[in-house]
Amino acid sequence: MRAKRINRQLREKQNRRKTNMKKIFAIALALMLAIPALAFADGNDVQIVVQGAAEVTAAPDMVKVTANAGVSGKTIAEAQAGMNKIIDAVTRKLLELGVADDDIVTTSYAYYTTYDYSGESPVMNGYQANHTLSITCRDVDMLDSVVGVLVDGGMSEIYGIEYDVSTRSELYQQALKLAIETAAKKADVMAKAAGQTIDHLESITENGSYNEYTINMFGSAARAQAEDSGTGIRSGSISVKASVTAVYETK
Repeated sequence: MRAKRINRQLREKQNRRKTNMKKIFAIALALMLAIPALAFADGNDVQIVVQGAAEVTAAPDMVKVTANAGVSGKTIAEAQAGMNKIIDAVTRKLLELGVADDDIVTTSYAYYTTYDYSGESPVMNGYQANHTLSITCRDVDMLDSVVGVLVDGGMSEIYGIEYDVSTRSELYQQALKLAIETAAKKADVMAKAAGQTIDHLESITENGSYNEYTINMFGSAARAQAEDSGTGIRSGSISVKASVTAVYETK
């Protein structure tokens, strides 16, 4: 009888131990399951990063012409004298057209030796002077007349014709505002699609601005007689762009 009682006590103790182990395992499992749930709750809010871009256009109200002349001479002084004659005459006629003196600027001046390559070996035969002017016209309708003066005056190498707008800064401010508004709309759409709502704007970064409207003229086109038929150059619109990167926090 005593042996049976001892065996029964041992079985009861083992059963209690098993029950306690099951409870401990259940508690541990509950904790393990609770950890990722809590992490998910903490990370439920998401961060949205968007880019916004906008473009504002306007008709150009100014144009810049870059032209060069090259004059050869047996000596540097002779080449310089010929060049000075061309630049003085062209500058005088440009001023007569109404171009401001400050808008006629030398951007490059250089001279180099020239050679005769007709023989067995090159033979130096003189010098060439080069003078490049940049002329800004505050009235785009002056372009044909300005090009005509340059070509007729001996500055037949037209390197570039670049249109621009005097209100570029104001246009950029407009584009920047529109870019920010675009970013906000995109963030709102993305948040709703993810089941979130925008809480606040965390940060916003300006990405930069651009661009320029440019027409280039080279070769025979630059040597056309502009006063007879006009340059045929037609301006387009000036496009000013802005872009931003915005970071939004959701809830």
